[in-house]
Amino acid sequence: MNAPPRLRSFVAIELAAPARQEVEAYLAHLRQSGAEVAWTRPENLHLTLKFLGDVEPARIEPLKLRLAEVAAAQPPFILVVAGVGAFPTLARPRVLWVGVQAADLAALAAAVDRACAAEGFPLETRPFHPHLTLGRAREGKGRRPSRARDAASVLSARGAADSDMHFGESPADALVLFRSQLEPGGARHQPLAQFPLGAPSS
Repeated sequence: MNAPPRLRSFVAIELAAPARQEVEAYLAHLRQSGAEVAWTRPENLHLTLKFLGDVEPARIEPLKLRLAEVAAAQPPFILVVAGVGAFPTLARPRVLWVGVQAADLAALAAAVDRACAAEGFPLETRPFHPHLTLGRAREGKGRRPSRARDAASVLSARGAADSDMHFGESPADALVLFRSQLEPGGARHQPLAQFPLGAPSS
C-alpha cells in the first residue's frame, strides 16, 4: 500500500490591500524588464514565517493545534511594507525582495518556530529576515552568461534605486498554513488552514 503524498508546506501571513496592490503594481513594472528572472506570481505574495518542507499528511492535524495556540496568544498588529533589497547582497543579487517590518514580527516567527519544533520540525538556524519575494534570477544549464548578468544587473539596480520605497501598511490578523504545489509554470499555493490572531483556540 502506497503512502499518501507528502504536502510541501509553510506558515505565512497574507498581505492585504492596499499594500498588496502597491506591491503587485511594482511587480508588474519589474516584469517589463525582460530580464532572466523568475518573477513571483502576484497571488503568491506572502510573508513566510516558517518553511516546513514536505510534510506527511498525518502530521498536519497536530501541527494545526500548535499553530492555533500560537495565534491565540498573539494580538493582531500592523505590518509596514517598505524597502527593496536583494539576497545575498545587492552586489551579488539572486533574490529581489520587499521588506516587511513590525515590532511583534520576530517574536511571532520565533513562537511559530518553537511550535513546529514541538512537532518534530527542525528549528531555524538562520536569522529571521521578514520579506516578500519578488523574483529570483534564473539559474541552470543552458543559461547564457550575458543573460545571467542582465538579470543580476536588473535586480541590483532595482534594489539600489528603490531601497526606501514605501508600499503602505497591512494588518497581520491571521496565520495561514499553506500547501505549495510545484507546477510547470511555478508554485501554486493552497491554504490548508487559517488561525486568527488573538482568537481563543478550540
